[in-house]
Amino acid sequence: MKPTIFLDIDGVVTTVNEYYSNRVKFQNKHKVAQELNIPYGFNPGCVKVLNEILKLTDADIVLTSDWRTHYSLQTLDKIFKFNKVIKSPIDMTEVFPTSFQLMEKNRAHEIDIYIQKHNIELYVIIDDLDLSPYVPKNKFIMTIEREGIKQCNIKEKILKILM
Repeated sequence: MKPTIFLDIDGVVTTVNEYYSNRVKFQNKHKVAQELNIPYGFNPGCVKVLNEILKLTDADIVLTSDWRTHYSLQTLDKIFKFNKVIKSPIDMTEVFPTSFQLMEKNRAHEIDIYIQKHNIELYVIIDDLDLSPYVPKNKFIMTIEREGIKQCNIKEKILKILM
């Protein structure tokens, strides 16, 4: 069975630098970003680490990010290619809110539903939200929003889970 990466975008493959960048300037510089309404690019260092993980594991990406509520899989494919990610998401978790206050609890619940529905055994959840109270701790990697997935030792931790 192929490994699965449950991937958030903001704080994982983008950092606060991209999030707070000049969005108008970004879209004016990149016409594709303007056409697809991409607010900001992915962090090149984070993309490099993600691509290394994808090359070593051939994992599938399932998107858990809020970006899934704004874009179709087809558009996300274009966004990932625009940002030079070597694989695009094959799917995204569905929106099943269980709490009006806890975004973390909702995301964990949506991932759990996906895992159960698709009988996924080999996976890692990567997010900057603290999902640890709601997901198996040995399957969860938390990033910090200013570093994302390029954070020291994160790649090794992800590979240890997936390999």
